[in-house]
Amino acid sequence: MKVFGELKPSVADSLHSIVTRTSGLRVSRDGKARSSTPFPKSTDLELALKPLLLADGFQHHVSLQHPRLEVGFEYDFWRELDGMAIEVMGYRADDEVYKDILKFHVHLGTRIGVVLVPRWKWISERRTEANAKATLKALAFADSFLSVEALVAIAYDWTETEEEGVWALRHCDIEAD
Repeated sequence: MKVFGELKPSVADSLHSIVTRTSGLRVSRDGKARSSTPFPKSTDLELALKPLLLADGFQHHVSLQHPRLEVGFEYDFWRELDGMAIEVMGYRADDEVYKDILKFHVHLGTRIGVVLVPRWKWISERRTEANAKATLKALAFADSFLSVEALVAIAYDWTETEEEGVWALRHCDIEAD
């Protein structure tokens, strides 16, 4: 977990608890893989996380309005109690993370923005660090101008299980360059 900004001890404890309790979470892939890397999609992970995060006081797919425009957007998970938003990123995190970071900024109630990001991006059966590196770079830039207390990147990867089409969630360390 990489934190930009300051986390209150209660929020840090909550995030560490989520990471601990979701480590090894079994996730099935819904539908056929679009490539030779048949990992679960971000929506698969989101649905697997849903019962645990709902039990922790989060809401799923919360619809929000831009404060100045009549444009709607939503968070994957939102907890009003501490103003924590969680976005579950998929294999295109390096391209999509900027949009999610801006959502953290425009919603006035958001104090903590969390992105769950795949450690690797797989292209033509080769893994690259594009997702993790782009996410950390974006969060580091955003930390200097966003109106939130902290931005958090939690990297994940998959471990194959003995059950076909089922993967175990594995959290990874990532560091900024």
